[in-house]
Amino acid sequence: MLIASRQKAVIASVKAGIAEKFRIKDMGRARFILGIEIDYDMERKTLGISRKAYTESIIKKFGQENAKPCLTPLEPGVQLTKADEPQTEEVKAKMKSKPYRSLVGSLMYLACGTRPDISVAVAKLSRFLENPGEKHWDAGIKVVRYLL
Repeated sequence: MLIASRQKAVIASVKAGIAEKFRIKDMGRARFILGIEIDYDMERKTLGISRKAYTESIIKKFGQENAKPCLTPLEPGVQLTKADEPQTEEVKAKMKSKPYRSLVGSLMYLACGTRPDISVAVAKLSRFLENPGEKHWDAGIKVVRYLL
């Protein structure tokens, strides 16, 4: 159980109340919970969260460890449309071999909690889950490169 407050007295009171009813063990400050890393800076009185390990796993999963980083998740003015969907059976078969849904799902999970800066790009990519084209795949990989 995670207990948080600005006041130590409140934390102590909550812990005491729980300890009256249940056997508890104080594990100290949380550093990692539900896949989210928690970073405390006591001097600056700040708390930060990140999914660095998860982000790195996405970069590795899609083979972008040595890629050139991008400054933006999508190119300014890029238009992803139905016209970019595969039209021939050959191109459709080629795109079926690419894990587009996994790519978009991984990015969506990341965007929901700790990376809202990729939310618009992921929303645009998610419109083409059923029949993604090469341009959609390339745009998704660009978002991954933005995470570098």
